[in-house]
Amino acid sequence: MGVITVTLLAFPLANVQGVTPRSSEFSPRVVHGVDSKVGEFPFLAALLETKELQQKGAFQAQFCGATLTSPTTLVSAAHCVVNQKTGEKTSAADITAGFTRSLDSSNIRLVQVVDVNVHPGYDIETSQNDISVLTLATPVNDIPILDPLIPELAAEYTAAGGSAQVAGWGNTVASGNKYPTVFQIGELVVFPDASCGGGKRNVINGITFNGFSSREVDDNVMICAAGVNASKQIVDACQGDSGGPLIATGSAGPRLVGVVSWGEDCASKYPGVYSRVSALNAFLQNAGAMPISIPTVAPTVSVTPLLGELKINMTGIQGGAAVTQYAATVIGPNPADPTTPQILTCFAAPTKRSVSGTCSVTGLLTGSEYSVTAISANELGNSPASAPLIAVPSDQPIAGKIKSTKFIGTSAKFTLSASNANSSPVNTERVTCTPIGAGVTRSARISNNSAVVRSLTKSRYVCVVRIVTDAGSADSAPKTIRRTR
Repeated sequence: MGVITVTLLAFPLANVQGVTPRSSEFSPRVVHGVDSKVGEFPFLAALLETKELQQKGAFQAQFCGATLTSPTTLVSAAHCVVNQKTGEKTSAADITAGFTRSLDSSNIRLVQVVDVNVHPGYDIETSQNDISVLTLATPVNDIPILDPLIPELAAEYTAAGGSAQVAGWGNTVASGNKYPTVFQIGELVVFPDASCGGGKRNVINGITFNGFSSREVDDNVMICAAGVNASKQIVDACQGDSGGPLIATGSAGPRLVGVVSWGEDCASKYPGVYSRVSALNAFLQNAGAMPISIPTVAPTVSVTPLLGELKINMTGIQGGAAVTQYAATVIGPNPADPTTPQILTCFAAPTKRSVSGTCSVTGLLTGSEYSVTAISANELGNSPASAPLIAVPSDQPIAGKIKSTKFIGTSAKFTLSASNANSSPVNTERVTCTPIGAGVTRSARISNNSAVVRSLTKSRYVCVVRIVTDAGSADSAPKTIRRTR
């Protein structure tokens, strides 16, 4: 098997300006690829710049790849349709989808794009949530679709060492310009999270690849893959393959497991990075790129106990079935008659950027035990209920958290989240720093969610927020800080 190699230069795998034809220096490129066979990957679409298509043809107009996941939707990368300098989204009228094996074919199936939907959490700087859905003007009913991977199958399909394939059009030489007309296919291996976000090296067919650290890759929404063929050539995805599919096959047949996103230099000893489709299902469902499913996993529940109140946070599975509402149920004693149990509910909706929702149940007996459960729901039904969590409304204060620290000489300025006095008068609220090893503990009063602790002459300290009210005291989670010279 030959090689698909990607020129990434630390950029996303498409033109950094968004839609740009092949004449640009940042246009699509694939190196050492193997020609696809007739009938292979019919769901692969070429994204074509509409005006360039009309003036110069499909070969010059192709700038990214995409995958047909329903008769009317293509899944591609967000960076293919977002200007990387301005953040402006490309107009749908500027994009035409082409279904073909060869860009020089006289009978390319052309379909106009009428809507461009970018993941609301897409981050240009980090490439997180690098995924988009393009809606077609007319349904494509005679071409097979490729189903996106669901979270329930993720462990099987994206296991470290598993086989995968990537496909796309582009340059066939590592330096210079030599573009094929027929899209290329590369055989890849899925990397472990320890290499894709953990920084560890990974060996494939005798070639050692460097890993990406957690600062570079978020393995919750990204997956890495690369390959080495029998000739010891590195197989990878490349610029212009952007938005194209990473495909794996398992017990449910072939699935779209990744979307070509970004990487390092062409055929370098770093894997290519793909958007992890199984973690982005909710967006794809909401955008109509895959069927909406009933939530099958109960939300994770956490409770903040307050005076006569329980504040309940519910978090669904990342990328799972689309959730439109959470519901929490609280069972416990009735303040009017503590011997009689009461059942109370509250509701919350996840935000566009989060899979969490928060609601509160009030009018509870402080100091009494209550059982809390929650479900996720959408238009098709409800998830199972979460396991009961016992919570006790409390009059105790809740300390704020240390958000950031900045040293200026021997002084440290802390930025904090607000503490909750829980309806009791505040006696003191301070940041306290204890040196690791021998030394003097220092502290400072908190004002407007900030504090400056002075005379920190030791190199490392453990710091906490401490609040004291008439009802009691509370400390935040400790945070270790290091003074640099």
